[in-house]
Amino acid sequence: MLNRPFYFSKLILFLFIIAVLSLSAANSHAKSSSHAKKISVVFINPGMQNSDNPTGGFWRRVSVVMEKAASDLNIDLEVLYAKRNHFLMNRIAEHVLNRKKLPDYMMVVNEKLAAGRIIQLADSKGVKTFSLLVGFYGKQGREMGQPRVKYKNWIGGLIPDNKRAGYVLAKSLIELAKSKGYSEKNIKFLPIGGDFATKANLDRIRGLDEAKNEYSGITFFPERHCLWRRDEAFEVTSKFLNRDPSINVIWAANDPMALGALEAAQRKGLAPGKDIFVGGINWDTPALEAINKGTLDLSVGGHFMAGGLGLAMIFDYHHGYDFAGPDGPVVTEKFFAIADKKNVKDLIKQSNSNNWGSIDFRKFSKVYNKSLKNYNYPIN
Repeated sequence: MLNRPFYFSKLILFLFIIAVLSLSAANSHAKSSSHAKKISVVFINPGMQNSDNPTGGFWRRVSVVMEKAASDLNIDLEVLYAKRNHFLMNRIAEHVLNRKKLPDYMMVVNEKLAAGRIIQLADSKGVKTFSLLVGFYGKQGREMGQPRVKYKNWIGGLIPDNKRAGYVLAKSLIELAKSKGYSEKNIKFLPIGGDFATKANLDRIRGLDEAKNEYSGITFFPERHCLWRRDEAFEVTSKFLNRDPSINVIWAANDPMALGALEAAQRKGLAPGKDIFVGGINWDTPALEAINKGTLDLSVGGHFMAGGLGLAMIFDYHHGYDFAGPDGPVVTEKFFAIADKKNVKDLIKQSNSNNWGSIDFRKFSKVYNKSLKNYNYPIN
């Protein structure tokens, strides 16, 4: 079974911390005059500005949290959306880096390997870059090297532990099916991935593979990639269920794909939580609502906080408090926790009241908390 930190007690602690921080915001450290000059940061968001799209509202939520963090930290934040188009990401970066007035920092996401060229171009322009949520690997990772070496203005990044997220989701779904009376030999597991290139997806698949090694009796189908889209996952799942109606566990690398798979299963007459068990990653609002209704089983999330926490790290770096640790200037955080029937009502309440944004992000800054040794964020 999974460790308790991924369950209800952990999330209750998280929500309690949010409430405490919200109440204490009015009495938090006053901004000193030395921090009065705003830092300018451009974030190239790989997603879409609206939440009503086939890939879900995760990236919009990332921006909402960042906007609150920017307000707390006196940062001039500009968010530009690439609409899940990695070519557009590069064009946006070129436009920003050709401005007469350059930003102090750029935050970039390595979706479909697009961030490497952006970091290289920004480095030549003297603009500091910070990689967020998705890192580098393989040939591109070797070419990029470590931050502050080949590209001096690439200062580091903040990356969630996506492998752990994939593992936790797989393990949780399997244990849920077993708790409902399914033996391992009767479990048929269909994994649905995002794209073939983004490291977040590949790491989540690696976590899934780690979980597979713990269950020798289960039938695991090869993963199918649905480009993070709900409609694609619906089509793929429908085809698989036509071929093998006994599929009873579906793991999806994000919530929109989980919801697409769930819809396909329901149209085949399968009862969620009884005939089939489905889970995703992100804590998207529609996914939380589906869990509350008893249709979707699980969502693993919390990493939408990363952008706001990344701004706190940039703020510290800018004011002489380097975030780099013993493992280097790329910080890996767990972030992820499970949303299920036991805690989903509290999570929906927090989402609907926008209390995610009530955190005072100065609490996570070493500039305002001189005794802060590590970036211990509340989701951990």
